[in-house]
Amino acid sequence: MKICISRMDKMGDMILSLPAIKSLKDCNPNFIIDILASKQNTKILDKIGYIDQIIKIDDNFTIVKLIKQILNFRKSRYDLFINLSPSYLSYFYCFFSNAKKKAILIFLSRYKNSYFSKVLLRILSNIFCNYITVINRYQRLKKNKEIHQTKMIFKLFKKCNLKYTDKTLIEIKLPKTKIKITNNRLLLVIHITERWINKFYNEDKFLELLSLIPNKKYCCVLTSDATTKNKFHKVFNKYKIINDNKFQTLSTIDDQIIILDKLNYKNWLQIIYSSILVITPECGCSHIAAASRIPVSIIYDPMNLPDAIHKEYAPWRSAYHKFIFSDNNLNKKLINRLI
Repeated sequence: MKICISRMDKMGDMILSLPAIKSLKDCNPNFIIDILASKQNTKILDKIGYIDQIIKIDDNFTIVKLIKQILNFRKSRYDLFINLSPSYLSYFYCFFSNAKKKAILIFLSRYKNSYFSKVLLRILSNIFCNYITVINRYQRLKKNKEIHQTKMIFKLFKKCNLKYTDKTLIEIKLPKTKIKITNNRLLLVIHITERWINKFYNEDKFLELLSLIPNKKYCCVLTSDATTKNKFHKVFNKYKIINDNKFQTLSTIDDQIIILDKLNYKNWLQIIYSSILVITPECGCSHIAAASRIPVSIIYDPMNLPDAIHKEYAPWRSAYHKFIFSDNNLNKKLINRLI
């Protein structure tokens, strides 16, 4: 069987899909499994043996270009197209692919119980798709039922009559070696994004957290993204900044705390894989840590249904601890995970 799976969204979503994709290949070794991926997701899929082909989809397109891409894609003639992404582009590829059968996973609103939630999508899916799994997150959360992304993918696989096992772990291509820091200090990674700064937590509290780290035992590396400098002016003025060009000098650094600014994916994965713990708000970084088999402390936004987000996006079968930004003792609890 020749299968195409669409995952045109964020890194975390792709990583949560990988156990299901690997399980499908493990249980059906003769299957050909291709992945439609966004530009950022293709980085994760590099050199993964259970994926036969990665098809990178550019979301910067004109209508004419999109039609040409779809017409070219239809030549592949898949036996089954499985859509896991909630993007309009992914739906378009699913509905207008030339696959013999099509399957789609639809998540309804987690915030309210509305009959009209994604009603047009559900109507079109019934027209174009053979297998449809609709997850009413609001109702399932209310009844304390499972909504985890990976388990819901397995739920769709079951409806498609595909053989799988839900015991599979995440598997990506990891670096061959780990970075060793001078003076045998342990490497601690804290991923700083704008999500740290909210009604309950500010930059001064973050600086307080850094001051509590036992400096003789740990070297703390702050990894950033495109949003970081908007919120961490004091941090960027206080600590040394290293970019990709100087990444190879990291092992000789004597500083107790440094900033690794906007690393490329390869270097970001290397530093996470080399750490003993990652601290991050809930985002793709927590899933990169899980895929690297590194314990992670995840901090959730109390204003965005933290229990629901945790139930849906918790790392798959890996070590982690859950925290909430509104906890007055958050810094102390995060540091206690180090000792």
